[in-house]
Amino acid sequence: MPQPQPATRVATYPAFPMDTPRAGKFLQISCGGIPWLLFATPDTCRFHNQILSHFLDSAAIPYRWTRPETLEVTDGRIEVIGGGRFRLDPLGQHLEMWDDSHAYGRFDASLVANQLASAGAPWDRLRLAIH
Repeated sequence: MPQPQPATRVATYPAFPMDTPRAGKFLQISCGGIPWLLFATPDTCRFHNQILSHFLDSAAIPYRWTRPETLEVTDGRIEVIGGGRFRLDPLGQHLEMWDDSHAYGRFDASLVANQLASAGAPWDRLRLAIH
């Protein structure tokens, strides 16, 4: 019998309430087999690797910057699936996702709907549009 998938966890940088439209970039990762969706606004993170560094800091996972634009993670628990851009309208319960990350490639669109559904409220209530 197949094992149930672990619930997806969501983090936002900065942490924001779900009462105002937001836009920015996101990453889709796995940490120790647990799926994560990481959303960041441009005032906090202009680049996908900055989103990842915020997550790694919060999880106390070591990393290093090998160049200003290159983040190196040697911890085998971290798998970066990909990234893109998002536009979130929480009051209209709508989430758009598109584009890709120059550093990590495109996110896996086939996983996103199930990940949001397993993340719980309010993420599981959003209508999803992927371009």
